[in-house]
Amino acid sequence: MAQIEKIIKSEGHLIDSNLMRQIFDTIIADGGSYDILEFNIGRNNDEVSKTKLKIKTENLTDMNIIILKLSSLGCQVDEMDEVELKDAPADGVVPSDFYSSTNHFTEVRHNGKLLTVEKLRMDGVIVVEDNTAFVKKFRDIIKGDKVVAGISGVKITPEFAQRDRSDFSFMSGDVSTERKVRLFVDKVADMLKAKDKKVIAVAGPVCVHTGGGDDLGRLIKHGYINGLLSGNALAVHDIEANLYDTSLGINLTTGKPVEMGHRNHLRAINEVRRAGSIANLVNEGTLKGGTMYEAVKAGIPFSLAGSLRDDGPLPDTITDMNEAQNDHFEILKDTDIVLMLSSMLHSIAVGNMIPAKVLTVCIDINPAVVTKLKDRGSMQTIGLVTDVGLFLHLLAEKLIHQK
Repeated sequence: MAQIEKIIKSEGHLIDSNLMRQIFDTIIADGGSYDILEFNIGRNNDEVSKTKLKIKTENLTDMNIIILKLSSLGCQVDEMDEVELKDAPADGVVPSDFYSSTNHFTEVRHNGKLLTVEKLRMDGVIVVEDNTAFVKKFRDIIKGDKVVAGISGVKITPEFAQRDRSDFSFMSGDVSTERKVRLFVDKVADMLKAKDKKVIAVAGPVCVHTGGGDDLGRLIKHGYINGLLSGNALAVHDIEANLYDTSLGINLTTGKPVEMGHRNHLRAINEVRRAGSIANLVNEGTLKGGTMYEAVKAGIPFSLAGSLRDDGPLPDTITDMNEAQNDHFEILKDTDIVLMLSSMLHSIAVGNMIPAKVLTVCIDINPAVVTKLKDRGSMQTIGLVTDVGLFLHLLAEKLIHQK
């Protein structure tokens, strides 16, 4: 049987971003071989490198696997074909050879033109309609939608191949000393000071448990955070803390359990349900501080996604998961920076919803959270291992108290 051959090309900061090694490893690991036809190294830190390779495999299946994996590294077939479109056979069903979207900048070649794929997110499919390409979730597919199939005509430009984040090159998930925490905070503060970027916070209830709820509220009040994504628990314990000075029944001032304090979060839920919403509780004057108070007063959008564990839940909590995903996605549109504050499940979920160009800063006491985000494709994530309450306090101190 004759060998299968394809010529692919790639450009970017191929050497210092480690792309060349990844390209070679991918080809070899999946049973292929390569010849380097061209390799032009950028002559300075702004000029990109370019390469052209001939890939050889024993069969078409291996070739398609290699080309698919290389596409996520920014490689493309030298002679770019038209994208292949197939009709969705039924609502919520796509052709079996559908192309699965990534969070990297993507284009498809259609009618001789490269179309930028809009509504970019991971784990969806690309639909082309009226010379516009966009990502849809499976559940939103309508019978007859023109779905991208295979890998022909798809061009991906990985965000991590670019040098636009040098200020954060010192950061990694193993930051632990006080000196480095402060250095990290200083860098994040510098990003937020200009207030010319859309910043979304993804926050877990640990923000309240560790005493960071008021600091998170101050960041919202002073315009440094433009949207809040979380679950029922953050809002419940934030409201509990501001009505009863406890979080999970522990007094936030003394750190000691309060008699019958375990029911305080239920009392908080009851108060919101009585008022009809968090906004109503604020407007009637009962809730006078905290994260949710400042979100309501500042008028920033917030979305609370429910779960099986929720007590109540609060009237504002969205218990339909599809609706909650859509609500989160709407708030995330055109976001520049996401702060993931000690919430593993919500952070991973949001990571799946945003393009790789969105700078993602993850703060968690558990180093595995950053690892899990990267393992699931959010390679743009920068991690800091520390107490989230400490981080929020230092950040608020840097941005607000030291003005």
